[in-house]
Amino acid sequence: MKGVILAAGKGERLQPLTDRKPKALLPICNKPLITYQLDLLRAHGVEEIAVVVGHLKEQFDLPDVTLYEDRLIQGTASALLAAKDFLDEEFILLYGDLFCDLSNFNALIAEKTALGVTRVKDVARYGAVLVDQGRLMVIQEKSGRGPGLANAGMYHLTPAVVELVERTEASARGEYELTDALMALNEREPVRIVPLQGYWNDIGYPWDYLEANQYQLEKVGFAVGATTELWDSAILRKPVVIGDGCEIRNCVIERSVIGDGGVVGEFSIVKRSVVMAHSHVPHLNYVADSVIAEGCNLGAGTKIANLRFDDQAVKMSIKGQRIDSGRRKLGAIMGYNVKTGINVSIYPGVKIRSGTWIEAETLVKRDV
Repeated sequence: MKGVILAAGKGERLQPLTDRKPKALLPICNKPLITYQLDLLRAHGVEEIAVVVGHLKEQFDLPDVTLYEDRLIQGTASALLAAKDFLDEEFILLYGDLFCDLSNFNALIAEKTALGVTRVKDVARYGAVLVDQGRLMVIQEKSGRGPGLANAGMYHLTPAVVELVERTEASARGEYELTDALMALNEREPVRIVPLQGYWNDIGYPWDYLEANQYQLEKVGFAVGATTELWDSAILRKPVVIGDGCEIRNCVIERSVIGDGGVVGEFSIVKRSVVMAHSHVPHLNYVADSVIAEGCNLGAGTKIANLRFDDQAVKMSIKGQRIDSGRRKLGAIMGYNVKTGINVSIYPGVKIRSGTWIEAETLVKRDV
């Protein structure tokens, strides 16, 4: 049996985190997301694996993996078709933006021609799956609301699906949907439904990325890179993961991830956040419920607010729409190589695009 991971997408809803890095390579506790998927497949005996790449494809350097390029980047069917030469036997298919910790993944391995599903509070973001006696009835692609079964982005398929993928036409969203081919396959042979058990996160929004890191932090507990300088005066409130070559000075780090080469300096506080590699939080900074991408530097006194005065859930602008994060506390999402001057203050839910320089004493109320 083979494995295929679809990792071609641009991850536009995750911007600015995907400005300069594919979403499948975003770090979860300092380990690229896709490596968790590779580990999952290999732990269940799937050794021959293909990854379909597209956006920033040159960054993928995966040993013992076959890479295929999706030049169209127009949906899941487009991506799968890019690897059609690889699909000469049964295969497990995973979407590349999934972070999971499942207790019964072997059930999907065992069930030929099957779709994995998971129960969610609101199916509006996902493909709602209707089931009849363990068989697929219909997939309502990103429609409907309320609790239900969602398409988990995990499949056990045979080469028979390739012909149907080739016939797939563009959907109303202008994309070629794998689910359309799956429904056509279901008319030929029953597609079984496998309810997956355990943790499942479709990392579509920046706060999903934060949540995935928080989950993995709880599993890791505590880790500090061997070459990291850790001052005796540093206060680390577990769970905490700190990479190699960091400088952790007289500061407080709580339930956070610090990437390789990171600096958290004197009197800075980092709480429930991800600070990626080679970013500096050096003096009198406050970072909470936020993501700081690689290569950033915060000027002394830069502070990120994470709570609205009205105590309502924080909203964020995603592809031109204001989306409710459902989180009472959510700080800023900062892109790559951002620099702030001294005493910059940033409102909750603000996104800062990569390469931005923010002048000293600035109050940042809106996306930059």
